[in-house]
Amino acid sequence: MHVDHISLTLRLTLTEEMLHRHAPTSVNSVGKKLATMIDQYSRENQLGYYPAIEYFRQVPEADQVLIDMAEQIAWYVSKLAREEIQSRLRPIFSTVRFQSVQTEAFALPSVRPSQPSAFEQLVKHCTPDTVKVELLVSLLRKDADQRGNAAEGYARKMMYRWLKAGFEDVEVTASLAIRD
Repeated sequence: MHVDHISLTLRLTLTEEMLHRHAPTSVNSVGKKLATMIDQYSRENQLGYYPAIEYFRQVPEADQVLIDMAEQIAWYVSKLAREEIQSRLRPIFSTVRFQSVQTEAFALPSVRPSQPSAFEQLVKHCTPDTVKVELLVSLLRKDADQRGNAAEGYARKMMYRWLKAGFEDVEVTASLAIRD
């Protein structure tokens, strides 16, 4: 028996149905309001970028209730994503350990105000329905030849196969077989 450890980074978007059942308000509405606030501030202050949501905690005219609501939704989204991942991957991997779960809306937006369709991209970024998850999974193998890259490829395939039914979008952005 061999144990393969694979580190994976995933980008997952929760389904409308899951969000509608658990979120206190419409995540799309919150995303659009946040994007409007950020876009307006960026243009009024002639910034060449869009600041992260957390930046607006220090801006007195920013809607703090809206930011609180986004944080509350982000907490729910992260919790739901963890639970869904755990329940779906438990039968496949011997261990599933979360290294981090972050709602992408709170990261610095990669879009710039001068880009085409910047506002639409900002709305998509600010909608707190997508998480970045870093996982460490373990896989028991009988055959020593199935180690390393084969285990990494297998783990990537299993992420898509087992998570696609629970999420709107599943993307494996990085994977690495960890050698003992």
